[in-house]
Amino acid sequence: MKIKTTLILYILILTQGFCSAQSTITFELNEVPQIDNQKVGIRGNLPPLDWSKSIRLKKIDGKYFVDIEFDESEKNLEFKFVSFVNDNNPLWEDIPNRTITLPSEGQKVISTNFWNREQIVDINSLEKIEREELLKDFELIESIVLKVHPGTYRYNTEKEIQDALQELKNKFSHPSTYSEAYLAISKLMAQLKCDHTKPGFNNQNKLINSIIHYQKDKVPFTFKWVANEMVVIHNASEINALEKGTRVHSINRVPVINIRNQMINYISADGATDKNRIYKTQVNGYDFRYNAFDVFYPLIYPIKNETIELIVQYPNKDINDTIQMSTITREQRFKKLTDRYEEFPKLKDDMWSFDLHSDSVAILKLNSFGINGWKPMTIDYKAFLADAFKQIKKLGIVHLIIDIRENTGGNDEMANELFSYLAKNNYNFDREGRTRYLNFPENLKPYIQTWGDQPWYYNLKPKTKTPENGYYIFEDNFTQKTKRSRKKIYNGQSYLLTSSANTSLAFYTAYRFKLQEIGLLIGQETGGNLNDINGGQILFLRLPYSKIEIDFPVMGGFSSKVQPDRGVIPDIEVEYNISDIIENRDLELEKVLKLIAN
Repeated sequence: MKIKTTLILYILILTQGFCSAQSTITFELNEVPQIDNQKVGIRGNLPPLDWSKSIRLKKIDGKYFVDIEFDESEKNLEFKFVSFVNDNNPLWEDIPNRTITLPSEGQKVISTNFWNREQIVDINSLEKIEREELLKDFELIESIVLKVHPGTYRYNTEKEIQDALQELKNKFSHPSTYSEAYLAISKLMAQLKCDHTKPGFNNQNKLINSIIHYQKDKVPFTFKWVANEMVVIHNASEINALEKGTRVHSINRVPVINIRNQMINYISADGATDKNRIYKTQVNGYDFRYNAFDVFYPLIYPIKNETIELIVQYPNKDINDTIQMSTITREQRFKKLTDRYEEFPKLKDDMWSFDLHSDSVAILKLNSFGINGWKPMTIDYKAFLADAFKQIKKLGIVHLIIDIRENTGGNDEMANELFSYLAKNNYNFDREGRTRYLNFPENLKPYIQTWGDQPWYYNLKPKTKTPENGYYIFEDNFTQKTKRSRKKIYNGQSYLLTSSANTSLAFYTAYRFKLQEIGLLIGQETGGNLNDINGGQILFLRLPYSKIEIDFPVMGGFSSKVQPDRGVIPDIEVEYNISDIIENRDLELEKVLKLIAN
């Protein structure tokens, strides 16, 4: 009897232990903006967390901590941090919900987080994507290329496209990491030679964003290419000698020109505008723009131990030096650059300015048309331009320099507003819209997102009922026309400063400036393409297994006349050398001022 009683008690204790077994997560939160009397809390979808009230974190040495026990395990927890004085009116993080899988019973996990920054995943902890899953993603990609994309055969033969698809299929015939899949898809999309077709930098989910944007694998400096030389512009490292004009010859023993040549295979641009591809392999370090170098360099040449070795040549010295430096996150680099360089842009709004150079010369910088989308401009662009041209008229400015050298495109209405002060005549770009389909493929529809509510692009009604040379024509609703401006047109001499950065709307701005003979263009050949570009309605395909999002257009613009395969060539071309960089020269501005003086 005693043995039986002891056994029953043991079973009861053991059962109670299983029922009360819990998993614990320590939540750590860093870099919380300090506000008087603020408290910091966490909310979530699984008890004891709740979306309607906070569990408070404790502040220790500038960081916030809380241990929370969960009765459940291996379930997906969604959570966010909040700051508050009154918990009924908290300030939420402005990011998607954070996620974590609850640990097994009895385990304890530390979740390290940074205020208002998406989670950073450990790339090495991710399992590979299985072959069967990759091949299902491939079927969707193949449908884009063969059935939808308007520019598939604009610059490629059928054989070239089939070979590129087969290369991707071969890579997807084996398990791949997310990084490998991103690279493989990028290479195929780059083959289409369309600036609007790529695994997007702005629209990825949390996992892919963490891999390509939030790792501590970015170079701690900004640079430009001068001919085939990588030249440092800003230094965010702890090595003071890495000053402006330093030439970087190699990174981790790989010559930088080899790095650039390898990277170009993954970069999308319109047609043969290779100068635009090279521009995209530079790093400007802005917080509001993603750089292709930041994305592709660590994927192609993985960083070990968060350290890189450079062979450099400092300005005005003949001897090379070998230096070791730590890599950095985008956020860390941006903070150091804005702390060290007073003039460094902090927002897209900083890309616009209006200044008087002299009594007769004004400079209007419009280096972004990004009023919508990711980290948009907040400037009232209509009021800004109205005030600028009011001053121009009042002061009798006879020479207006318009600088778009860092403009990569954006919203049409911003450029149209600019031209309403510049263009005396109507604008009619001789072009037509084309698609290669009438009915959108059914297998793609479940995975498509875009802006707007009505999917008009699913069933199209073109001008032509049957395809002409493989295309359906949409001439009437695609021809770019503008009404005659009712504003007082500027009658002075205008100059437009251009560069290889100018794609999309920035390309059209340069093209229109030249077509309407508004003034002189000075700088470098633009991106974009005189044969027109594929920018009519951009869709976002979210692949279900690799989790990668692909930007692609459904309608393309085509010039009615055959044009050279290039961007807009300025009236006066300007090229820099390294001494120009070291001396902080602005050659385009110098050229304009010399023309004015003569």
